Amino acid sequence: MKQGEGLINELNGILESYLRDMDGDVVSAIVSDANGLPIVYKTLVNLDVNSLSALCALAINYMQKISGETKLGDVEYIMVSYSGYVLYIEHIYGDLLLIAVAVRDVNMGLITYVTSRYAERISNLIKYSALSAKDSNDW
Repeated sequence: MKQGEGLINELNGILESYLRDMDGDVVSAIVSDANGLPIVYKTLVNLDVNSLSALCALAINYMQKISGETKLGDVEYIMVSYSGYVLYIEHIYGDLLLIAVAVRDVNMGLITYVTSRYAERISNLIKYSALSAKDSNDW
């Protein structure tokens, strides 16, 4: 098995665990790059994952530009409440994002806490994978 395939499988496992731990409060989880390309995703509802990833990437890129111009600091996460769902976007590592779609009546504190813990797990996995790949290429 290629190292990239192993990483994707592990990311899929983490997203499955995340949805299970959120017990129906989170209905979709997407790892996307900052260009809007979904890397891995799990969804329990019918969503256009490609469009959602692209639009979230646009939103966070604009928010970063605004924060740079206004000197507010780095964007840590974005939460948007829609009439049907809540959208939560958090940076993971490098240019990667974790996008969570939650039910409307979700406990906001719980989604923030649990999602940030999973974002940290994903970040650590990617960092470790990147270091392992670098070490295996060193002769």
